[in-house]
Amino acid sequence: MNIVAMAVLVAMMLLTVSDVFLRYVFKKPILDSIHLTEYMMVCVVFLALAWCEVNGKHVTVDLIVSRFSPRIQAVFSSGTYLVELGLCSLITWQSFRETLAIKQLQKSSLLLGVPVYPFYFVLAFGCAIFSLVMLTKLIHHLYKTVKG
Repeated sequence: MNIVAMAVLVAMMLLTVSDVFLRYVFKKPILDSIHLTEYMMVCVVFLALAWCEVNGKHVTVDLIVSRFSPRIQAVFSSGTYLVELGLCSLITWQSFRETLAIKQLQKSSLLLGVPVYPFYFVLAFGCAIFSLVMLTKLIHHLYKTVKG
């Protein structure tokens, strides 16, 4: 998923550079480039979300918690992952529902007519994978809490 996110990021960069070049040199911007960039951003963020969590690349602030024992840190981490898992599961569930509604309404971009529902699905899928990663991290920290 991270490789796909990186490829989409490169495509988004190329689209933006091309759009700027065509707009200023030939006075002909790429149609619907802003919407296409927004859709690509959804792919970049939600496909890379789980990868960042697996590799510990998310920003954390542990100014106070780092002073406690490893067991207390595991308790705090377990609570954090439990709340995050609940919220992300809710986002996943609502995103899948919204994907089905958007597909049924056949919403698409304004000028090019690109269907919107695949990008809603990417959001829901990325959140679902992120939820699974958080579940495994929660289990790991609960194990650390019990073992001490």
